[in-house]
Amino acid sequence: MAFSEVSAFALEVAREAADLVMRILPEAAALKDVRHKGPLDLVTRADDEAERLIAARIRARFPHHGVLAEEGTSVTGEARWLVDPVDGTGNFAHGFPLFAVSIAFEERGAVRCGVVAVPSLNEFFVAEHGSGAYLMADGVPPGRLSVSHVAEIGSALIATGLPGEPARPRHIATLPRIMRGAMMRITGSAAMNLAYVAAGRLDAFWEPGLNPWDVAAGILLVEEAGGRVTDLSGRRLQAPGGDVLATNGALHSAMLDAVRR
Repeated sequence: MAFSEVSAFALEVAREAADLVMRILPEAAALKDVRHKGPLDLVTRADDEAERLIAARIRARFPHHGVLAEEGTSVTGEARWLVDPVDGTGNFAHGFPLFAVSIAFEERGAVRCGVVAVPSLNEFFVAEHGSGAYLMADGVPPGRLSVSHVAEIGSALIATGLPGEPARPRHIATLPRIMRGAMMRITGSAAMNLAYVAAGRLDAFWEPGLNPWDVAAGILLVEEAGGRVTDLSGRRLQAPGGDVLATNGALHSAMLDAVRR
């Protein structure tokens, strides 16, 4: 697969960031410099170092582009990159190897490309607007992604997350309805969940209160793989983030009904 300049660059930088965070993953918590940004919101040395690496690479290659990243990097520009250096920091901090690196490029209000890396599995999910979504893994030819065809919640594997306050209590109240009728997972990484919906490994994912850097790349992956993404009322997202429901399309109406009841 021949990617555009920005997609190839995003993939290259995601590989560098993935290598960096995997070198830090086995370290003790003290060496990871685990800190609290909020009661349930952690940050580590890996978040800081990976964000600095990605931002520096962007500024060197595209000096007129902006950057909006989770740990505070904010640079305005004619176009911008949305970066989550470690999505799933709580997992990472505890040595639980389910987390992602998410890098998306946005121009004129539309996300043009996105990469979600799952470093522990050495998997890199790449999407280009209008050109599809792909999985890159060592030793395996690039494969085009396609969402699943599961059409009933009772046969679905569905993921969610646990947002912070004030959304958490309202969200938790919706979980028993889904859990009674479907297999459900809480993995700790919205970016990875979206990539897995795109790959057909999950059939749906929903979570309120997400940030742009959490989901920009993953939303493009789902849409380019043939899935559907809306808010929790079924409206098209005006910008990445907020309350997000991503499905294979076939499950969308049923999921909307389940999360709104």
